[in-house]
Amino acid sequence: MKIKNITCYKQTMGLFYVKVETDEGVYGFGESSPMRPDVLMQIMNTVIKPLVIGMDPFQTELIEEVVLRRNYKISGQLLASAYSGLEIALWDLKGRYLNQPVYNLIGGLYRDHIPLYASSMSRDLTHAEEADKIRDAINRLKVKAVKIKVGPRFGTGLPVDLNDDVLKVKAAREAIGPDCKLMIDGNSSYTYIQAVQLFDRIKEYNIHHFEEPCPYYDVDTYVKLANTLPVPIHVGEQDWNIFTFRDFISKGACHLYAADPVKCGGISSAKRAAALCRAFGIHYVPHNTTKGIGFAAAIHLAASSPECSSFYEYNIESNSTRERYLKQPFEVKDGHVLVPHGPGLGIELDEELMEATLEVIR
Repeated sequence: MKIKNITCYKQTMGLFYVKVETDEGVYGFGESSPMRPDVLMQIMNTVIKPLVIGMDPFQTELIEEVVLRRNYKISGQLLASAYSGLEIALWDLKGRYLNQPVYNLIGGLYRDHIPLYASSMSRDLTHAEEADKIRDAINRLKVKAVKIKVGPRFGTGLPVDLNDDVLKVKAAREAIGPDCKLMIDGNSSYTYIQAVQLFDRIKEYNIHHFEEPCPYYDVDTYVKLANTLPVPIHVGEQDWNIFTFRDFISKGACHLYAADPVKCGGISSAKRAAALCRAFGIHYVPHNTTKGIGFAAAIHLAASSPECSSFYEYNIESNSTRERYLKQPFEVKDGHVLVPHGPGLGIELDEELMEATLEVIR
């Protein structure tokens, strides 16, 4: 069996899907990072596709070497993100061919349901609106944990307002009560001292974890934070290979690590992150907020990895583009997402709708 064709589906803002087809009619779907799909499309079609057409889809390690290692002069997150879509599609394809769910191919079923936390992506709501939003998510999804955004988001050029952040966290805690876990996500917003100052002012609100408070690439700062703040530090969603995983995990720069399968090189690469987490005694929490193919890939990772014993992120925004392309939505019950058990990733896509509404490149 050989790879015959790769088809790409993209939306200008926030969606990049990949379909891999073989000469035997077997196919699989994958997803790449939603960031800059226009660039990822170019990388897929000009760098990756010419290299892998004609290769055996079961030769995962060889394909990775051909794409990533032989292109080391242009390595980095963009190449890894584009490759992630192909790699996830190969796992879906192999599962469909073997009539097995992906989790059975990467370690077997360790858990069949995964606890969720409701994740708000908003930075433009009033504190009262944000409080109402997360309270509604708790009631609707029956989750026992929520996460809110703090800070202005890295790269926006906006000033940090710690006073406003404190008020936002206070309003969230009052809305959810004392028993629900509260997490905060800085998206790289703060300097080291700002992160320390903020936590000192919100520690009374019992923060479960502090995600990406400082620029995501600054390992030394995260080592200091992890040894300074009495709260678990969560990082890793931007990292793209085993060496970036190693630098954060082995140096004690975090307590929860979150390599994202649509950014880090796919499922195989994410499993390496999980193994490193086991070796250094921390949690692996595969990041993904897409509620589409990437979400399914992350669920199979969590289902098959003992290290994934913490809460898993669930995007509560109502405008998820990807959900419209699923023939059946993910099943959420009593605050848990149920692992899909069908062949491959266990999801089916509406290809007619994708053809009609997305840009398609064959």
